[in-house]
Amino acid sequence: MNSRYHILWIDDEWDLMTSFKKHCLFEYQMELHPFKTQKEGLDDYAKHPDFYEAVILDAKVLDESKEEVANVSSLQKAVMRIKEQFNDLPYFISTGQPDLLSDSMFKSFFPNYYEKDSDDEKLCKDIIKEIENSPNRVIVNKYPEIFNKLKSPIYHEMLSIIKIHEYHETNNADAFNKIRKVLDWIMHSVSDYGLLATPFNGTNLNDCSRFLGNTKLNEFIPVYVQRHLFALVTIANEGSHRQISDEAVKTGKAPYLISATIFELVSVLTWFLSLPTDQESKDKVDSLVANLALELSQKQNKIK
Repeated sequence: MNSRYHILWIDDEWDLMTSFKKHCLFEYQMELHPFKTQKEGLDDYAKHPDFYEAVILDAKVLDESKEEVANVSSLQKAVMRIKEQFNDLPYFISTGQPDLLSDSMFKSFFPNYYEKDSDDEKLCKDIIKEIENSPNRVIVNKYPEIFNKLKSPIYHEMLSIIKIHEYHETNNADAFNKIRKVLDWIMHSVSDYGLLATPFNGTNLNDCSRFLGNTKLNEFIPVYVQRHLFALVTIANEGSHRQISDEAVKTGKAPYLISATIFELVSVLTWFLSLPTDQESKDKVDSLVANLALELSQKQNKIK
C-alpha cells in the first residue's frame, strides 16, 4: 500500500508494536520509520528533513546506545534538540509507562502526551491534522499532478525545488543543480519507457534531448514538451550557457528565470507521469523509435 505520510518513530520497543505500525499504514496511510535511540532517529532527520513530516517519541527513550536504559531525560534531550535545530518538525509523545501516567512532574513538563493503545486513534488524527497544515504539505497539495505520482527520492527533490519558487528565492542558482538531478531522472525514466533509441547514460543528455525533439515523435511527445526539454537541458547542463544563467540569477538580472525553469520542469514531469502504459501504446512507441533510429542512421551514413 502506498503511504501518504512519512513519520519518524523513536521507540526502543518498536519491533514489539508491529500491529500499531500496520494500523497507521492501512488506516491512515502513515508509514512509520522506526529507530531505537533518539540520536539515531534525529540524526536521520537531519539528513532527510524533507522526507519526514512528524516524529513520534516514546516517553522513556534510549539516548545514544541500545545498551542504555530508556529514560525520560533522553526524551528531554530529544525535545530540546528538536526545538533548537528542527523547529519545523512536529513532535508527539506517546507512552505506556504506568509510572509516568500518574507522575505530575512528567505531566507538567509534557502536558500534551498520548497514552499508548487508548489514544492511538487520536494520535494518528492529530498527526495528520498537523501535517496537513504544514508548509511542505501545503505545497504538496498545491501540485497534486506530480506529488500524487512521484516516489522518494525524486519526490523530495521536487519538493525542495518547488519550495525555491514558493519562497521566492529568485537568486538561488543552486536550483539549477537540483533541476539537473530531476532532469537526469526523467531521462533515465524516458529511456526505460522506450522513447530513446540509445539509453541515457548520464553523459549523453544533449544527444537524448535532440532525439526526443524529433517531430516524428509528436504523437507521444508534444511540441511544448520538446521545447521545455530543450530549454531545461540548455540551462541546467554544465557549460557556458549555465555560467551565463547562474550569473544572471545571482545578480538579479533574471528574477523570473528560476521560476520559469521550474515550471518547465513541472510541465515535463506532468507529461511523463501521464504517458500511456497499455501494451498497444508501448508497442507503437517501440515501432516509432526503431523506425526513427534507422532513418537517422541512414541519413548519417549518406553524409559520411
